[in-house]
Amino acid sequence: MKYESIIEAIKHYAGTQPDALAVCEMNKSVTYAQYWDGIAKTAAALVDAGLQKGDHVLLRNFQNIDYLTAFSALQYMGALPIPIEKSINEERMAEIAEKARASVVISNSPVPGLSFISLSGLAEKKDEFPPMKLPMPRSDERSMMLYTTGTTGASKGIIMHHLGDVSISENIIQGTEMKKGNVEIIPMPLNHSFALRRYQSDMVNGGTACLMNGIAFIGVLWKMIAKYGATSMAIAPAALSVIFKLSDDKIAEYDGQFDYIQVGSAPLPEADKQRLLRLLPHTRLYNFYGSTEAGCACILNFNSGDDRSGCIGRPTVNSKIRFTDENGREMPHTDKEHPGLLSWGGPIVMECYYKDPAETARTLQNGYIRTNDMAWLDEEGRCILIGRADDIINSGGNKIAPSEIEKIADSFPGVCESVCSSVKDSLLGEAPVLVVVPKKDGYDKAGLLRFLSERIEGYKLPRALVEAESLPRTFNGKILRRQAKETLAEKGVKPGDGIGAE
Repeated sequence: MKYESIIEAIKHYAGTQPDALAVCEMNKSVTYAQYWDGIAKTAAALVDAGLQKGDHVLLRNFQNIDYLTAFSALQYMGALPIPIEKSINEERMAEIAEKARASVVISNSPVPGLSFISLSGLAEKKDEFPPMKLPMPRSDERSMMLYTTGTTGASKGIIMHHLGDVSISENIIQGTEMKKGNVEIIPMPLNHSFALRRYQSDMVNGGTACLMNGIAFIGVLWKMIAKYGATSMAIAPAALSVIFKLSDDKIAEYDGQFDYIQVGSAPLPEADKQRLLRLLPHTRLYNFYGSTEAGCACILNFNSGDDRSGCIGRPTVNSKIRFTDENGREMPHTDKEHPGLLSWGGPIVMECYYKDPAETARTLQNGYIRTNDMAWLDEEGRCILIGRADDIINSGGNKIAPSEIEKIADSFPGVCESVCSSVKDSLLGEAPVLVVVPKKDGYDKAGLLRFLSERIEGYKLPRALVEAESLPRTFNGKILRRQAKETLAEKGVKPGDGIGAE
């Protein structure tokens, strides 16, 4: 069945499988019938509190059933939910409220300058109201406004439609070969697109979304898996690293139970990838490529023969792929020697950046989201990612993809992780520099340099080597390349440093 919205899917399953679990926490769960009843009653409570169709409403994420009930109720009664993180400060909240033209916040404590509705109060009082009966949202209506983290500039409000939400859910369902009755662990924050879209795909599929507030308390993860019979999990690379750190190889015990694991929101370190492959040989392991603006555009099962260096998989069912040159002209053919800038189209793309027509026009052109990622399609239709165009190092006219150097460096036994950047060079223009985080034991700098020289063409070899205790990252684990490059410049790193004289 093709749904107009996620809300319609939830209501449908409330009628066809009322006793099936929809959403659960460690100590609380709701069936589809209970979930829909709560959504319809909460919508009535919101209208009673003065909300109207079209209102923009900030909704603080408490990573629980009450939060998702309020989120869905806002969509049902026609308001526009704007999810915000639980730990957001008042200054940041005021900034988003002003940009998003929101005057109401649903939270558990008042916020100066905004009308306040208590989330816990909604949960407690919703049963005082009869379920609201409203038309289902249309596919062309706005569904939510998602704010970017703003790590590379000012944050932007991304407007999505119900059609986009359903289309992205279908990408996930078909991309992962999600089975009926899927039970998915989601420990990632539900105010961000990665977790929110996994929850939505579970609702479209009639499965169960199991919510966790992170995985710092690792014992809760294993209890949740056992209690609800989890068959899948959606995690960020940073969370996977924590799982390994806190429980070593325990995840291997679930190789026969997990149907698949989705890893997304940031690149997966090669060492963790190889470890996961070793521990879960019978589990499908997926990496999704996408963005908040165009979700789940490409998928790779890296526990299959499709994996190769730089491969991000194949376009998903509702995605359209296009390549352009630096002047924006479409490239009908790409290959390793002739890559292009990736663009994504189809029903998965955003409507716009809210109240930012200039940035929208730069990013969304002819129905396609332009990215800064250089890539090409191989003969089997797989998309091979080289890296971001502004990360590509031009050394003496030779183009060097940092990700290629990093993947090889990270496979060296004594390296935890690395980032390849560049510094100015009077002869070559730019010279590649490798920043490595050494392991406590087994790191051999001379051995690393030999290792690289045996596997990389001469012009790609790092001209300087820097050791660091850690790499700068975003909240969800993405390496901040620009910050790494700025740090190298501030420290005055030059060619020859760390590897001897030129």
